[in-house]
Amino acid sequence: MTTAQRDFWLRCGAAVAAMFLLAPAFGALLPAEPFHRVMSRTLQVGLVIALLVRRGSLRTWPTKVHAMGMRGPGRAARFGAGFGVAFGAMVAFLVLSWALGGRPLHGPEHRLSFGAQLLQAAVAGLAVAYFEELLCRGYLKDVLGDVGSATIFAGVHLFRPLQGSLPAGSGYKPLLAFERFPDMVESWTDPRLATLGFVSLWVFAMGLNRLRDRTGTLYLGIGFHAGLVFVLALYRRYLVTSTPGDPWIFGGTRLHDGLLGAIVLGLFMLAAYRLPLPRRFRGKP
Repeated sequence: MTTAQRDFWLRCGAAVAAMFLLAPAFGALLPAEPFHRVMSRTLQVGLVIALLVRRGSLRTWPTKVHAMGMRGPGRAARFGAGFGVAFGAMVAFLVLSWALGGRPLHGPEHRLSFGAQLLQAAVAGLAVAYFEELLCRGYLKDVLGDVGSATIFAGVHLFRPLQGSLPAGSGYKPLLAFERFPDMVESWTDPRLATLGFVSLWVFAMGLNRLRDRTGTLYLGIGFHAGLVFVLALYRRYLVTSTPGDPWIFGGTRLHDGLLGAIVLGLFMLAAYRLPLPRRFRGKP
């Protein structure tokens, strides 16, 4: 184990310890909030803080971030190309799911206006893509390599209950995070999520890793990731999220944990490795 890897695991351990210690206190402040969300948000914030502590002078941070792939000319073009390809692929995937009876149309009633939901989807796509790409394809890829970073990326997406969780409740319970922790690993007990769900996210991460290698930047991957999340956030306005068909084929709400979703992400990984890129997107800028 390298020094950088040892440092990473120590910081992760600190973030996990903070989750167990602080989530009950935050739960007491947010008694109506599902406790799994309190735990996951506490872990995310704790991990960000743990990874940023003692990283040298703030003046050195831009150089470090650039070295992780946030650099180069043509950033908007790379982002736009990735977003457009992901948007088109996801729409085609949803049309296929609808045609096969896996994602029927639902009624016209919507809680949000189209404009509000469009804005919500755009914000979610940008926030998730920038955060996860910088962390996983930037920092983790450099520290743990392609396989290690992809494995963590896929694994943490299964860190959630199958059917939500009970609210945090009233009052401070110091051991509440330990009591509710089994809820957070429930997804690993579902055969479909533990196989297709994990593998599809793993090959997605490997494809994104390859895009960084081939382009020298994160921007093409950020665009693709943002386009995927954008469609995931918006499709439920038109199609049902719980398939009446076989979930092993059509997947769940997040779509990737069925055979069709796994095939789409597998094709993306194959394309990231094998398809030629436009000259202006190749190499290290």
